[in-house]
Formats: sequence, C-alpha cells, structure tokens
Amino acid sequence: MSANVNKSASLLRSVHSSTRGLLGFPANPMRRSPGPLLAIRRGMRPSPPAILVLLFGCAPYVHSPSVRSFPLEAAKALNPRETGIQVEGGGGGGEYVNLGGISVRVRHGLAKGLDGSVEGNFQRFNITDEDYALQNRNIFAGRLGIKYAFIDHVALAVGFGGGGWTGGGFIGPDASLIFGYENPYCVPFVDIGGFMSLPVRENVIALIDRGSEPEDFITAPTNTVGWTIGTGLRIPVSHKKNQETKSAFLLGFRYRGVYFDNVPAGYRDRRSYIYGSGAFEYVFGRGQ
Repeated sequence: MSANVNKSASLLRSVHSSTRGLLGFPANPMRRSPGPLLAIRRGMRPSPPAILVLLFGCAPYVHSPSVRSFPLEAAKALNPRETGIQVEGGGGGGEYVNLGGISVRVRHGLAKGLDGSVEGNFQRFNITDEDYALQNRNIFAGRLGIKYAFIDHVALAVGFGGGGWTGGGFIGPDASLIFGYENPYCVPFVDIGGFMSLPVRENVIALIDRGSEPEDFITAPTNTVGWTIGTGLRIPVSHKKNQETKSAFLLGFRYRGVYFDNVPAGYRDRRSYIYGSGAFEYVFGRGQ
C-alpha cells in the first residue's frame, strides 16, 4: 500500500504545476485528512451518494457514505416477543450520481415500547456523466439499532454501524425522532434525524479521465455529518383491532443533506440527495 501511495504522490506532484491553475487546487496539493492517500485521477468520475466523488466547478469532492440507505420506519415499537423482517428497496441521487439499493432489517420486541434491530444495506451508484467510469460501484453496510416509543405516535431511534466501498471503510452513529398517527388502516409518519460517517483505512483509488483533456488530482474521503427528513405511509395488511402488530407495506420519500471538507477546493462543502423507497415487513410471534 505504501509503495502505491508514494508512486501516486510522485505522479501528482509532477503534474501539480500545470493543473493547479485550471483546477483551483490549494497551494499544498498533498493536504488531506489522516489515513492512507486516496489518489483520484480525473477520469472515472468517482461516485457515491455518500462518497460522492463529483466534479463541481472543476473541483472534485469526496465524502464518506451514510451507514443507512432508505430507512422506512413508523413510530410504534414491536410488542415483546414479536419479530419483524422487513425488505426494502429504492433509489434516487444527487448531482451527477444515481443510486439504487436494497436493505434487510430484522427487529424484535424487547420490552413494552422498546425494540432492537439489525440491518444490512447494499447500494450501487451510477455516474451519469458518460465521460467517466468506475469499476467498483458498490457500497455495503451493517447497523445495530434500538427504538424507544414514548407513546405509539412518538419514538426515538438510535444506531451505530459501519461498512465499506471502493474508498475504504467507514463507521458512524445515527439518531432520529419519528412521529406518526397510529391507526388500523393507514399510518402516516415523519422522521427527522442526523448522522455521522467517519472514514477508516481509506484506499488508494485511480480515476482515469476518458475525455480529451485528462487532469490528475488527489483527495480522500473526509469526515461527514448530515441530516435527513423523511415521510411515508405504513399500510397494514390486516385491519383486525387487537394488540398485535400487523405485517404491512411501507412507502416513503427522503431528503438527505451532507456537510464535509472539500479538501482539493479548500472549503467546507455541502450536497443534497433525494430518495424514494418501498418495503414490506412481515411480523410474527404473539406479542404480550
């Protein structure tokens, strides 16, 4: 790894004098966040929805991905001894990037108003600029979470997880407040929350420009903070009025804003993403 880093750094120093004025690089092109160097050769325009490697005004940016993809969750917690398995999928994106993915979440009622969950997320992003490409466009993540419902209509959900993609590993916590109107027929809900994503052992990446004027530069995934707001519906498959939690279909939309240090451009940056998703949760076990 160190040999690749040194080789990439030497190459980039040699082209720095000819590209700094064009790309708006800072005086010190090697300035970056701690960890292995992420060398990006403009070409395969990087990508993610979390690690978004995009070009904005000829300046690339990279930020660490969110652990969660398209969470759909109403406020009511499962009853003790109930278990729910939810499969959800969706898509969306932001500037120069489209994203699709699927998640599987298993939650279990631990006590009255309290359930715990474990989930796995897979996302695949696509760069919409035809001049760029990236071979590995996958993001994998896992999360452990817990949700406490103060009442059936208001809950606090917190979690911690991590994952990996072509830019290396990442970890981070998240928390959200969920509000809903619980009823047997159609449960509307709204959630608002925040998250952090911290890079771990970043990888060296070479992005090759397929355009007519290749330009070399380096950067790295940076610490990322963000906030989300989402809304959706939970539609139970049964309207039977009892204390058991019903299996249900879910549908929703989400906005995500992220904030991070755009190292090559030398300023604090922000990006926005919009997603839509659908899910089905099967609930079993006799609740107390």
